[in-house]
Amino acid sequence: MLAALILLAMPTQAAAYDIGCLYPSRSQKELVEANDCARHAGTIEFNPARVRDLAFGASGLADVNVSGQWYYIHRDGGSAPVMTFDNWADEFHDNRARSQLGGKIGYIDRRLRLVLPRIYDGAFPFERGRAVVCFGCTRETDGEHHYYAGGEWTCIDTSGRELIAPRQRVEAGRAGRTTCGYAD
Repeated sequence: MLAALILLAMPTQAAAYDIGCLYPSRSQKELVEANDCARHAGTIEFNPARVRDLAFGASGLADVNVSGQWYYIHRDGGSAPVMTFDNWADEFHDNRARSQLGGKIGYIDRRLRLVLPRIYDGAFPFERGRAVVCFGCTRETDGEHHYYAGGEWTCIDTSGRELIAPRQRVEAGRAGRTTCGYAD
């Protein structure tokens, strides 16, 4: 009984940073591969020493690849997962970047806040204040390229409001549209 109480009273040691990553290094001026970059603690936590070495862009963000998943990271260590585009972190368009977690896609802003919830099964970047998203579609591959198939498609604005009627959704998906119509 006394041994059990002593064990409970002992401080627990935090898990080591045992997850590798690839990141742009401020000190080395090139991409660096490190084995001690992050750890799982309910969410991904980044090693403060690695965060200090990140090459942050003008927006105050750095991009880091952890086991094939891209993250944007703030100088304070806060992070958000983002989708991959052209083998790199998805870029911001209309102050939104696609953020995928648990198989669902939403959008984050440059402060890494989730501004549109992760409810979509497929999503394209915003363009001129609109984005094409789908419910129920699946991500397919032809070996090198990925695309979405099936599902119900719609266009949303930067606040998440749907811009086309439900009966038009399926037609938008079948037509393979990746942009919403514009009233110029």
